[in-house]
Amino acid sequence: MGEKKSSKWRHSLAEMLELPQEIILNLPRITLIGNLQCYIENHHGIIEYTTERIRLALNLGELIVSGKDLTIRYLANEEIAIAGTIEKLQYGS
Repeated sequence: MGEKKSSKWRHSLAEMLELPQEIILNLPRITLIGNLQCYIENHHGIIEYTTERIRLALNLGELIVSGKDLTIRYLANEEIAIAGTIEKLQYGS
């Protein structure tokens, strides 16, 4: 089964079972609290970590958090909390 068909099938399953799509589709869940804190679930590791940029691996690409005085406040298996002055979130492949 192709990746596009698999994604469509998972999307339909999530709707039918009324499950959150991020769980079935293996998507990140991003919660931003103002520009002071960012909480990300379902990431696959840290690619880069500086006080101005944190890059996280995702299922299909990466998430780049840019800003000033960035720190990792919490890190677990697939969860991370980033604090500092968050200026930009960039999601890409």
